[in-house]
Amino acid sequence: MSSSEEVKAACKCLLGVLVLLICFFLSFQNHKPKCYITDLFVPALNTYTNSSTTRANTFIFFDLKLENVMPFNGLRYDNVNLTISYNYGGDRSALFIPIARHTVPGFYQGMRKTAHKRDVTTTRGVPWGDAFAAVSNGSTAVFRVDLATKVKSKQYFWYAKKQRLTVGGIVGVGSAGLKENNKANRLR
Repeated sequence: MSSSEEVKAACKCLLGVLVLLICFFLSFQNHKPKCYITDLFVPALNTYTNSSTTRANTFIFFDLKLENVMPFNGLRYDNVNLTISYNYGGDRSALFIPIARHTVPGFYQGMRKTAHKRDVTTTRGVPWGDAFAAVSNGSTAVFRVDLATKVKSKQYFWYAKKQRLTVGGIVGVGSAGLKENNKANRLR
């Protein structure tokens, strides 16, 4: 083996070790997951069905999307607590009244994985008459979704310290009882 071939082999070996070290140190970076509400359905606000049983339905159906953006770490979630509030007054800066609380049991999420948590929750204290009148007039009913949990990342054979994750966002619901737009609403 000539000396130039030995130098090339040594450089390749050194480059491989350097790449492994970079991947090792990147695995210690922690990023909180991205959280979205992809769907929200409020049957009581569906103006296309004139049934009184639909308006008596006090459930809210939701689809919560959680994205693990870390390429080297999995995530362990504690119970994910959702609070859904109604905007009483129609102005987005007005008072929000909590109308539903829901808990999604804790779970593990692999690296660069996306989890959808679809569920239904019951509501209490919603002024359905005002909300239905708002969507009947072509306006939107405004809801706020807040999420609170603790997350810890898995780094090789151990878990890092838990980090608190508290995010929220505003979701408008139209006359079909569905979320205003097809784009997922990011909770920040």
